[in-house]
Amino acid sequence: ALLAVSLAAAPSLSSGPTLAVEDTMHTEVPEVLVRAPRVTLDEILDRVALGEARRDSSLHDLAFTATMRVVRRGGGDKGPELLMEIVSRVYKKNPDKVRNVEVRRWQSKALKNSDAQMSFSSGMAEEIVNFAFRPEARRDFRYRIVGRDLLGDHLIYRIAFEPRSLIGDPAPGGLVWVDTRDFVIVRQELDFPRSPAPLILKGIDRAVIERQQVDGHWVLRRLLMRAEMTIPMPRFGRSFDIAIQFDDYQVNRGIDDAVFTRGARP
Repeated sequence: ALLAVSLAAAPSLSSGPTLAVEDTMHTEVPEVLVRAPRVTLDEILDRVALGEARRDSSLHDLAFTATMRVVRRGGGDKGPELLMEIVSRVYKKNPDKVRNVEVRRWQSKALKNSDAQMSFSSGMAEEIVNFAFRPEARRDFRYRIVGRDLLGDHLIYRIAFEPRSLIGDPAPGGLVWVDTRDFVIVRQELDFPRSPAPLILKGIDRAVIERQQVDGHWVLRRLLMRAEMTIPMPRFGRSFDIAIQFDDYQVNRGIDDAVFTRGARP
């Protein structure tokens, strides 16, 4: 009987849709007034310049292995083709000592007569990373903060930069990631609105530079670049990628000066 009554009391299907009633929970969080001023862009740039200088001065000697690979980008059904691989052991010591010892070289038949070399400066400053953030460069570039990312317990700033003028040296613009623990640049992506060598290069599509931390010091990890030639080169093609990997670091181990003597074995 109870079942019969319940069914009878239920609305018929022909009487229209039945709407369910939901309970919605409302919550409010009280506003908190933050009185601490936000760090300005100029202050961040000052700290980056100081952090990079502190990084450079903390390195007294350095040894690492650099591996460069040049890959031709195939067109159509052709895949990428390795053209060259050069492996070098590099030694640096302040103030002005550097030695590059080629460990291995491989070249395809297309480049069997190539004399391409890797070269490294004697200083510890990695201007390829911080060229736009050195104090003397501030007047030549515009900067803006495009993001702040919380990574663990510290903050990463993403800062975009571009040359103030397109006249003269075709400096690239780009984006850097700044680790606020040390205020050093840990990653950089470069854009080249104009070719740095228009007679040879049609353009550089992309360049990426990354750092890694070794024994508490920020050092290069890899460099990637994609470029296109103005005209195809015989046995080389038009488009190619260059990748340089840096590993097997020894930092501040006290390199003997004899290592930098020509002919001496490291």
